[in-house]
Amino acid sequence: MYALCSVMQRKVTDRYLPPDRDAFVAAEPPTGRLIVIAPTRAACETIELALGLRIPTILEKQHGSEIRALAAARMGFGIVAGTGTGKTLSIRPIAETILGTETLKVGVVNREREATPETPSWNVIVVTTGIARRWFQDGDILPSDTLVVDEIHQTSAELELCLALGKRVGCRFIWLSATVDPTFYARYLNAAAVLETSAFDPAKAADVKIVRKDPLTFLDDKFLQQVVKEKRGVGMFLPTRAGVEQAAELVGDRFPRINSAFYHGGEPIRVIRPFLEGEEKKPYFLSMTAAGQSALNVQGLDTVVIDDTRFSNIIERGKNVLTKLHLGANEILQMAGRVHGRVAGGRVFILSDRDIQFSALRPTAPEFQLAGDSERVAMTCADLGVAADQLDLPVPLDRVAYRKAVSLLEQRGIIENGRLSRYGKAVEAMPVDRPWAELLVNADDELVPYLAVMSSIESLHRMTREDRDLSGVTVPGSDHLTAYNLYAEAFSHCGYIGEVYGLPRHLFDESIERWAEQRGVLVKAIEDAALATASIFRALGMELPTKMVNARDHIYRKFTELLAQYMPFDLVIDEQTADGTEARVSKTSVCGSWGPIAGDLRYFADRSGIPRAAIEGTQVPMQLILRYATRSGAELIYDPRRKHGPLVLKRKLEYFGFELESELETVEDFPPELAGEARRILAEALARGEARHFAVKKNQDVIQEIREGYKRSGGETKRLGLAELTSLYEEQLADVNSMDDFKSARLSVEKERFIPREMRERLERLPSYVTVRDRDVEIDYDVEERDGQRLGVARLRLPEKIARSLTEGEIPKLDRPVRFVVLRGQRGAVRADDLAELQERLAQPWSPDEVEESPDDQAMLSLAEREVRRIAGEFRRHRRGGDPRRSGRGARRGGGGGGGGQRGFRAGGGGSGQASSRHGKSDPKRRRRGR
Repeated sequence: MYALCSVMQRKVTDRYLPPDRDAFVAAEPPTGRLIVIAPTRAACETIELALGLRIPTILEKQHGSEIRALAAARMGFGIVAGTGTGKTLSIRPIAETILGTETLKVGVVNREREATPETPSWNVIVVTTGIARRWFQDGDILPSDTLVVDEIHQTSAELELCLALGKRVGCRFIWLSATVDPTFYARYLNAAAVLETSAFDPAKAADVKIVRKDPLTFLDDKFLQQVVKEKRGVGMFLPTRAGVEQAAELVGDRFPRINSAFYHGGEPIRVIRPFLEGEEKKPYFLSMTAAGQSALNVQGLDTVVIDDTRFSNIIERGKNVLTKLHLGANEILQMAGRVHGRVAGGRVFILSDRDIQFSALRPTAPEFQLAGDSERVAMTCADLGVAADQLDLPVPLDRVAYRKAVSLLEQRGIIENGRLSRYGKAVEAMPVDRPWAELLVNADDELVPYLAVMSSIESLHRMTREDRDLSGVTVPGSDHLTAYNLYAEAFSHCGYIGEVYGLPRHLFDESIERWAEQRGVLVKAIEDAALATASIFRALGMELPTKMVNARDHIYRKFTELLAQYMPFDLVIDEQTADGTEARVSKTSVCGSWGPIAGDLRYFADRSGIPRAAIEGTQVPMQLILRYATRSGAELIYDPRRKHGPLVLKRKLEYFGFELESELETVEDFPPELAGEARRILAEALARGEARHFAVKKNQDVIQEIREGYKRSGGETKRLGLAELTSLYEEQLADVNSMDDFKSARLSVEKERFIPREMRERLERLPSYVTVRDRDVEIDYDVEERDGQRLGVARLRLPEKIARSLTEGEIPKLDRPVRFVVLRGQRGAVRADDLAELQERLAQPWSPDEVEESPDDQAMLSLAEREVRRIAGEFRRHRRGGDPRRSGRGARRGGGGGGGGQRGFRAGGGGSGQASSRHGKSDPKRRRRGR
């Protein structure tokens, strides 16, 4: 259904791979190369500098001989060292020992420094995680190479994929980390030893206090007067850039005598260089985000204020949900470690609503990110020609999300027969995310400058401050083009073409600071966009433009037509996704609320912890959507909501998962070519209990008895799931050729065909209850299928109060293994194989979400458990803000399935052939009601 380009015209070159792979491999030294993997571009520069220095360090003093001995023995090992111990400086002696020479030929490959013809001569190569992953895919990293992973605790999907790829190649790992529990890394990377060191001096232990205040309230006159009086250097760590800026502004306004500044990921490092080089006089106040401070060493710091808050992506039902959490022990220890045990008279304030025992905090294992990037794993595996289960990933992959990612990439023509297609290789070679890469590969030359810049900017929201001025640059309906216009204006006013590391790039003079202040734009976002834009033009073999023209109506039309034709982004129509999930337009967006919006769908947890979706992107005219929509062939369906004529032929107009229009034609007499399919569909409707036929009610008790007999017999009798029941009904409908025939057909289910009389009498003698603490407890008999074997079990339906305190000695003995279930109404059902597991799950505040089961498995559940699951499902939808009526409408529009669901929520076939009104004019009354 995707209208993708079948013949690829544009040539793409991956400038980060060695230009001559054969020469690069042939030049491999006998010792192998040292490949240093760094988390960021800035870290690459730091490592390159460290490889040229010889400075005595605490790490060298404590473990220098051990490090050299392990390196010489060609063993993998880890170094866990606190801030200021010199772990990055230890890379040089490691390299010299492994390579057997003091002549290190060091090269860096990152976003701004490409591989060159001299790359084969390098024996130490410093790369970022994304570049390292590309080298693995190209086969440039060999088993003889040694991988040095710096700052391994800074987890990311790319880094974790590199670890798995390095294990697949067979490389040796040497890894460097700040304060974490190294147990996992030691096992996963087969470390022969882990060397731990710190700069902690017990005589310089800081005074640590837990304060129940928010950051701005904490910065009161009393605290700031003390800072001035004692001439302190204060660092405050906050989770958001807005919080960082507010804190610095508050201190600067109220106490001008305190030198106040801030730093976060949106600011260039030069803004706080005086603090790093010791030029800033005390008293000073520097607020930083936790991410921004991780690699910084602020001179003169003696006071640390830590906000016990972070925002992290939690994987929930395959979605990355941005969630507000408390800090982990690692983060608190690393932040406090800036002064704790390093500075005389140091003070640490932790702003928290928790009772934190700082002295009891111990490093913990890292939190991994890979589970949220299934598409990246799918493309990497397709490029290598391996299955995901062949990679020893550091975290279990979300198999469901991975299969969905592979399916999506296959539909888009990126993966064919398990490998990257020619189109897929061109997309993969682009130094941008897959959606933008697809657009760049398929766009004409006129659009390339606009796409290059837009793909290089994370988002308009991340590019600008809260107090921003977009007058004269706004493209109504497009956050993407508005962001481009900001960049174009910045270049027109303050930019010029220059060179960095011999490569052409847009550069900016000092006036960019003043322009950015007036517009409310982050300078670093402009500079990062310039870097990324230059890399895109080099990949496409095109000259970097010397003039940037603002985007107007003509470009908006071309861009939206390209979007409509390929649609690589998330799509929301009338504030709903294809599966019916509500997705509001971001507050900072310049898009309207209604109609199609293509962009990035982001999930965040609200104050109640409920996942919400928001989108920022570009509005696409509905007429373009309709132009590239595809009309499906006639599909025969059974719609139980239609009292007269439930069997219909449905024709749909679809667009990337959305059902835009549908036409229904009632079927009374079966066309010969569709007669077999009609009987099958009717048989399935009968089996699900949805068909309007007297046999559904008449056979219901018999079917339940047969299913109960199967479970009581432990699987000895014949199974009567949905598949078997459908087949049984289909046999009896063999002579049915019209709906009139169907209504008059005599359909029966014979109990004796499934359970012989002798067997039935034996099963009836099995107990239906047991006595536990003078209470009758029902037994739900069941059949478990594990490793291809069927096992009959008895599931005790325990009251929750009894289950929480039950002991092993009170469990009754039965003729088969005993399992447990507790039905908790709207909180769902809790199942467990043993008592300890049951009581552990009951101790949790909520029952676990039900595992997705097939309609066949659901049909085999007991009536009581089916009812509890229905109630719990409705309650969960309510908690997440779902409206069953909206869910149903969204499902119909999205064309999603609905097998086994409730009648009112089944997809497909609503209405009477009328097209959806989504592409018409919006109704103001409807809009107000929707709010």
